[in-house]
Formats: sequence, C-alpha cells, structure tokens
Amino acid sequence: MKTNDALRKIGEVSKELKIPIHVIRFWEQKFPSLNPIKKNNGQRYFSIDQLLILKEIKNLLYKRKYTIKGAINFLKENDSFKKNKLIQELENLINEIKSKI
Repeated sequence: MKTNDALRKIGEVSKELKIPIHVIRFWEQKFPSLNPIKKNNGQRYFSIDQLLILKEIKNLLYKRKYTIKGAINFLKENDSFKKNKLIQELENLINEIKSKI
C-alpha cells in the first residue's frame, strides 16, 4: 500500500477520483496550476498537492457548476483554496502521526 505522500500514476488518480483519464489530461491543458511530473516515457505522476488540485477542480466543475474559465479564475484568485489545501495537508499529517503512534 502506498503512503499518503507517494506519487500516483494517472490511472490511480483516475480511479481514486472517479474521473476518466482523458478528462485529467484535458484539465492539464486548461489549468495552469495542474502540472504533474512527466517521465521520458510519457507517464504522469501526481503528488498529493496535485491530487488536491484535481479534487478542487472536480468540485468546482461538477458540484459547484463552474465553467472551466470560472474555475481557472477561482483557483488563481481565491485564497480559501490555499487555506483548504493547507487544512487538508494538516489533516493528512495528523492521520499519519496517529497511524504511527
């Protein structure tokens, strides 16, 4: 089992978020904040930060019904996303510490 901070392949991310791979690739082109690590063989690897961005994009587009342009602007301008990201990271650290105690 992978640790919380392990890099994930695009297929793993797709299954976890229940988003088709082609949608993730499309979002990569549209959202400047989304930039996974790409290996020479073309394989994409997503960090926990990138996974959080994907979750927020999914939330903005599917639940909050933003347009792509609106979601891009939201991510650029909204500080609450950064705060939510920090809160999520802190929760992950707390869970990791609890699992080691």
